Amino acid sequence: MPHPIPETWRSAVRKTLKRGDVRQIALTRRAWHEWQAQFPKFNFDYELFDVLANALDDPALAGNQVTGMKDPRTTYEFIFQHENQPVYAKINLFPDNTVVIVYSAHRPTKGDTL
Repeated sequence: MPHPIPETWRSAVRKTLKRGDVRQIALTRRAWHEWQAQFPKFNFDYELFDVLANALDDPALAGNQVTGMKDPRTTYEFIFQHENQPVYAKINLFPDNTVVIVYSAHRPTKGDTL
């Protein structure tokens, strides 16, 4: 059952994504390819970063904290709407709040719920 994602986490990730500094944002190849397959008109990574940052701006955004990841940092998964389509995202935030890893940004594979 999804829970509200803490504002502190959302804010830190949002700020990093909005800066768009590729030295502070890791985007997995899988996330990029699946994003482009769902939204082929988006050709640049900064467009995905903007969409994710806008989704994180929603105070009602709910998701789940993901534990047991290879990277021992704070990771959340959530589903949001973009262009009337559901998008599943999974993002990891480093402890210093300056680096994020985008693991997933694609059509939900297990239905429209987490």
